[in-house]
Amino acid sequence: MNPVIDLARGAAVRVAPIVLLVLVWYAVVRGFAIPSRLMPGPGEVFARVWAGLVTTGDLWPHLWLTFKTTLGGYVLGSVLAVLLGSALAMNRKLELLTYPVVVLIQAVPKVAIAPLVLLWLGFDTRSTIALVALICFFPVFVGTFVGVRATPTVLLDLFQTLNASLLKTYLHCSLPNAAGSIVAGLQVGWGFALVGCVVMEFIMGMGGAGFLIDNSANALDAVTAVAAMILLGVLGYLGGSLLALVRRRAIFWEGARRG
Repeated sequence: MNPVIDLARGAAVRVAPIVLLVLVWYAVVRGFAIPSRLMPGPGEVFARVWAGLVTTGDLWPHLWLTFKTTLGGYVLGSVLAVLLGSALAMNRKLELLTYPVVVLIQAVPKVAIAPLVLLWLGFDTRSTIALVALICFFPVFVGTFVGVRATPTVLLDLFQTLNASLLKTYLHCSLPNAAGSIVAGLQVGWGFALVGCVVMEFIMGMGGAGFLIDNSANALDAVTAVAAMILLGVLGYLGGSLLALVRRRAIFWEGARRG
């Protein structure tokens, strides 16, 4: 097969649903004559995105604030999740003591925790990072725990026969075995992290894409609100796609094991 044709076909498959969605959006807005203050058409929204990113650049500060805050909380929550998930998966006693507490904390709606986080840390970026870390923690934790726990017993026995330390067994056996599961948790966690950041921006009203959406909706500026929502979607998609690429390219042994 021609690699260029394969690449074009793959791109078409990915783009086709987006084109279809835009066409349906356009047809609904035009067909039902919906006012732009309620639901703007694709042309108005894309023009606003172009103006906000290229012409005036007024969307960049909000988008950048959301991105860097989300990334900070995401990295913090993911690192803690991988460490704790690995520790619990490799220590049954620690699992019995800690796992119920983790599940209990996860069961509490994070939106309900947001006011307490603001009370404890104040109305600044630290509160947003803390809530983002808390929200994205559980998917990564579960992915790590399940992946490490699924390490084949025969491999663990082999490392034990070689008198490998617990750290070496983890780094050279359990962690590579769990890598695919961890990245899958990271992909889910990235979407959760964006949601947590936007929720805090709604509450705090101090900038960011969430603040822009809320403020624009209150001002009946649906064009800017929808434009910000689309940019958030693009940000989420790019993050997930990057992690998927890492999973395919860096964790090469996973495909070999399946194939």
